[in-house]
Amino acid sequence: MKRDKQEILKARKETLATFKQIDKNIWTIVYQGSYGLDELLNKGCTGIVGLARFAQSFLHSRQIFINPFVRGGCSTFNTRTPDNNVIFARNFDYKDSLGIVIWTFPKNGYRSMTVTTGSFMLYGKKWQRPEKKKNHIRAMIAPYCCMDGINEMGLAAAILEIKAKSTKQKTGKKPILTPLAIRAILDKCKNVDEALALIQKYDMRDPLAVNYHYHFADAQGNSAIVEYVDNKIHIIRQKQKNENQALTNYYLTEGGDNRKEMGRDRYKRIKDKLCECNSCMTEESAMELLSNCTLHYRHKTFRHMVITVWSSVYNLTKKTMKMCAGMNYDAMYEFSLDEPGKVKKIK
Repeated sequence: MKRDKQEILKARKETLATFKQIDKNIWTIVYQGSYGLDELLNKGCTGIVGLARFAQSFLHSRQIFINPFVRGGCSTFNTRTPDNNVIFARNFDYKDSLGIVIWTFPKNGYRSMTVTTGSFMLYGKKWQRPEKKKNHIRAMIAPYCCMDGINEMGLAAAILEIKAKSTKQKTGKKPILTPLAIRAILDKCKNVDEALALIQKYDMRDPLAVNYHYHFADAQGNSAIVEYVDNKIHIIRQKQKNENQALTNYYLTEGGDNRKEMGRDRYKRIKDKLCECNSCMTEESAMELLSNCTLHYRHKTFRHMVITVWSSVYNLTKKTMKMCAGMNYDAMYEFSLDEPGKVKKIK
């Protein structure tokens, strides 16, 4: 579809005007205009280079970058609060960088609030920080790189890494890149069942030499985990509604390659705590559990520091998110899907 260049530039200017720093670990941006998801899904996307080229063309900019060459971890779980709100908790463990919270409003999709890592826009080195205005343009790629989020229907989704052979499905379906799957699901699906149906419509292509699995949860108390073993999809559903599920960085599917697994200790810690509290905890208790499951180490091969870049607790009932970033649990912020760009400091 041909787009008016002036309209694109106007939307870009309005978007970048909202790009602001909350603290040294968190930025926010309220995305204006289209980011071309339908066009990209129809075209198909097989890799990071193709995604970057599409973004540059669609947004009329040659200054957009994506840096995928890092490794990480991550943890997720879903449960309920004492007042029966559904919550979805997530640690994003990756290269030391900042977290960017994004609000999007697609014309033919659901509103959402997502988080991405600044590493994807090269916001990870001292001379590449987003406070330099000339680097703001890189934030325009943010909707294409979401790692977790929630939409207006109360559906949440997150990506986690497995140190195993990457998924490269070739069944004749349109290809979809790992982070684009999260964007498509939050834009197009209202619950876990629809998320599972959508992800099976595409051939999954992991962008790196590692595998990824997915955790979905919705406001009705449903949850599901999606994994790919030898390019075949496997879906792990709850045995009963409102049962909690947890996920870290190894296969739960029998037959998955766990020779390089990590996170079994975190998985046990989460499951033990959920059992101890009878699968009921406050958002603050969920954040405390996340703080006990952090990662902090230097990657042996790439030599960058891997940390828990952010911890987020999504309330799927209220469509809010509490977030701590940079492993600073003395600073907690609350974001609301219904109040784009507004931030409430909890502590």
